[in-house]
Amino acid sequence: MSKKDKSKFRRRLKAQILQEMATVQTEKPASTAPAPKASTQPIVPPKIPAAKPVTAPTPEVGLQVGTSVETLQLVRHDLKKSAIIIGSIIVIIIILFFVDQKNGILLRASNEIFKVLRIGI
Repeated sequence: MSKKDKSKFRRRLKAQILQEMATVQTEKPASTAPAPKASTQPIVPPKIPAAKPVTAPTPEVGLQVGTSVETLQLVRHDLKKSAIIIGSIIVIIIILFFVDQKNGILLRASNEIFKVLRIGI
């Protein structure tokens, strides 16, 4: 993702978070009544559940937490770009293979490079 896309994504994400916070605040009833006084019941410490073994999160849970349609679209766009680049490289290699089979140009070019750089025997 380019810098420009990252800054746009961050701005959209920040605007979305602010909008969600504003809707949550407007949904809460504004109570002006004073807080109730503390009861005379004894304070009971919270119960701590038994330790559970640590397990890896399931894929369904990982996909649901923190993903949005915009994020998925950005990932899809990046994957498409990567597929185009990899496909182009494969096509170039195949073309070079057939051209080399016909002319032997790659072997001659590599020999010249070895001579210029003085590599090899």
